[in-house]
Amino acid sequence: MRRISDAFRKFRSADRGVSAIEFALIAPVMILIYFACIELSFMMVLDRKVTSSASSLGDLVARAATVNDDEMDDIFEATRMIFQPNPISDARMRVSSLYDDDGTTKVAWSEGRNMTPYTDDATISVPAGIVPEDGSVIFAEVEYDYDSALGYFFTTTKTLSDEFYLRPRRTDRVARETG
Repeated sequence: MRRISDAFRKFRSADRGVSAIEFALIAPVMILIYFACIELSFMMVLDRKVTSSASSLGDLVARAATVNDDEMDDIFEATRMIFQPNPISDARMRVSSLYDDDGTTKVAWSEGRNMTPYTDDATISVPAGIVPEDGSVIFAEVEYDYDSALGYFFTTTKTLSDEFYLRPRRTDRVARETG
């Protein structure tokens, strides 16, 4: 019996390998947290790019008095460059000129890339106070589907989107020239 008691006492006082066991228990959790942080940071960077591109899209159009087809193509291409090195062909963008028609917000014109433009004179719902009475705003929208590079924590595609409303700077309403 004494032998068993001595063996039990030696076992309880032995501390060799304790830190290795603690590391083996904690390491998987720490590795998961590390990769989750990496994946989340990728998504946050792309979300900032979506916000920047929506702002730039609206700002570039709001600076003009009129825009034609070539200028619109240049504006969309400049906006898409913000997405580098992500695939810019996956971005969906739309810019529209909205105006107040006796308290109703309507679409003067709309242009989209990988996103269906609104029809002219369509009624659109916007937050109160955005479109000034008898005025207009430029409405820019950008959407991008985030597909995780790691694919472990975000197993489904997340749609990142943003929209901006900007008042025209040079005129009361930005005109659209086609042709």
